Amino acid sequence: MSLTPAQRRAKQTIRNLVLSLIVTMGLVAAIYLGVPRDDSNRIAAVDYQTISIDASESLGQQALSPEVPSDWWANAARLETTLGVVSWYVGFVTEDNQYIGLSQAFDTNPSWESSLLSSNFQDGQIELSGLTWEIWPTINPSSPPGTTEYALLHRLENSVVVIYGTAVTADFEKLAKAISSDIN
Repeated sequence: MSLTPAQRRAKQTIRNLVLSLIVTMGLVAAIYLGVPRDDSNRIAAVDYQTISIDASESLGQQALSPEVPSDWWANAARLETTLGVVSWYVGFVTEDNQYIGLSQAFDTNPSWESSLLSSNFQDGQIELSGLTWEIWPTINPSSPPGTTEYALLHRLENSVVVIYGTAVTADFEKLAKAISSDIN
């Protein structure tokens, strides 16, 4: 039995649709496999200790640059002005890829502190390497953790130092001890 011209055209349409789909999928696969992708970290490490020297000269006061563990790195270091208060900021990434920020505010006021720690509450003190730190955990833990899930605050004569972030408490203690060494 031979096919009528209408039946032949109907079969060709389906066949052409399948062939077109195969060719399209082949092209998509070739493009996907052929385009190089860079999965490396795009955030570059910064030399916060060198930047702190320039910041100290600019401020006329010592900007902290604590020695951190070798498997930590800094991803940002800069002077900031918030609510009229100049502060020195360094952002650290710990060995387990967690964040700890260090902010040292000069000639601070209560508004600056409450702005930085607005979602935290004071919950006692801890002494680390001769310095007394106030403990400031978050009021409402979040998932994923926010940048001020946990914080430690220390008051110096002319500045306030706050370390905050998502890292484990032991990492905060390491940084607090390094800050003590840097101060002394």
